[in-house]
Amino acid sequence: MRTILAKTTLILAGTAALIGLGATGASAAPTAQAAVADSPLTLGEHQSLSGSTWDYRSTNRAINPEDEASSAYNHSSVAWVLYQHDNFEGRRYCLKPGQRISNLHDSRWDFGDKISSVQRLGVTSCNGYPTF
Repeated sequence: MRTILAKTTLILAGTAALIGLGATGASAAPTAQAAVADSPLTLGEHQSLSGSTWDYRSTNRAINPEDEASSAYNHSSVAWVLYQHDNFEGRRYCLKPGQRISNLHDSRWDFGDKISSVQRLGVTSCNGYPTF
């Protein structure tokens, strides 16, 4: 019995070491990949993310506040689609990973103060969505 218990303890300790768990059962430090995955899409009230800012880390069918963003920055490693209306309706544009739009009112897209829902795609590609 003592041998089985010792082997079980050794196996559990080895497994914890392999998956990066310490004595507390938590990871000692977040990995760079985890930090990027948790990075938000930021919408700014005014140009160049000035004024109030709102962070989104997951898809949202009806953002609050709606129709107030004048700039956007995708901090994450995946693409986001910004929609004109709630529930992913109306005009839409895709924001690639790391992309920043300082002025959504620019005449090329005229999308300032018009974002009402956001969708996190989970991939780096815009998959055919129109891009900024």
